[in-house]
Amino acid sequence: MRLTVQPGGTAVLTVPHRVPEYMIEKFLAQHTEWIERGIKRMKDFKPLPVSGRRSYLKHKEEARAFITERVAYWNRFYGFEHGRIAIKNTKHLWGSCSRKGNLNFSYALLFLPRELADYVVVHELSHLKEHNHGPRFWESVAKALPDWKSHRRELRKYLPRQ
Repeated sequence: MRLTVQPGGTAVLTVPHRVPEYMIEKFLAQHTEWIERGIKRMKDFKPLPVSGRRSYLKHKEEARAFITERVAYWNRFYGFEHGRIAIKNTKHLWGSCSRKGNLNFSYALLFLPRELADYVVVHELSHLKEHNHGPRFWESVAKALPDWKSHRRELRKYLPRQ
């Protein structure tokens, strides 16, 4: 049996064919505390309207165009040199920046509110100058987005994909 808690706090139990009801009830009784913790943790998360490989393949090029445009827009402010921009189907990361200056972004940014997608773009652009999360890094982010803390807080309510 498989038990998950989805964004929004919905618990989902997947049961193989022909499992007796008493075993299902026993399984749920054994995992009651885990379910309650999961619901409490996930109730504030906001599900995105996309997930999975099919969705990724369908939206990848649209996401590439959107993110490339947002990188160009924000980089007018910074003027940083960067390598390639890759669009990925990441499960836990919105974006990353390699030591070589390559920028990687989740295609799911396409489905976030614009200000949150922009926060991710500015965050990764700032890593081109500071490859850490020290005070100078956050100063770089704040130059473009003085209210970055509220965006960061709001972004934590979303997951790149399920």
